Amino acid sequence: MALRIEILQGEAPLIVKDAAQLDEALGQAAEEAQKRGMLGAVLIEAENKNVLTMVVGGDETVLGFDDYDDHNLRCYARRGASNGDEPIMTCHLAMHHHTEFSRKNVIPLPDSVKAVREFLDSGGLPTCINWEEV
Repeated sequence: MALRIEILQGEAPLIVKDAAQLDEALGQAAEEAQKRGMLGAVLIEAENKNVLTMVVGGDETVLGFDDYDDHNLRCYARRGASNGDEPIMTCHLAMHHHTEFSRKNVIPLPDSVKAVREFLDSGGLPTCINWEEV
């Protein structure tokens, strides 16, 4: 399944069709965030219109999932190890919009990469990690 990855607002998204292209795109996004001195959040859209949001540019990340099944939007957040809200993770969606995430949703980067690879194959909610509906 092809994915569209929006890294920068106003620029054409990258199209990825395999794991190698996905890893390259996520690497480009992380480099862009680091170059700007911030964490960035990229939008990863599947052909079925489901969207994963992934924070890039650091060792920790947040994953969000928007499911557009049956024209009803259901949103999910990956649950991390913490139950607290602080410290808040601040990032910029598409390197532009200030966005904040609760500490309870922060997870290690390798966990999110595994989930994004599963999303590439299925376009559905990745099952390799635990989610909570928000």
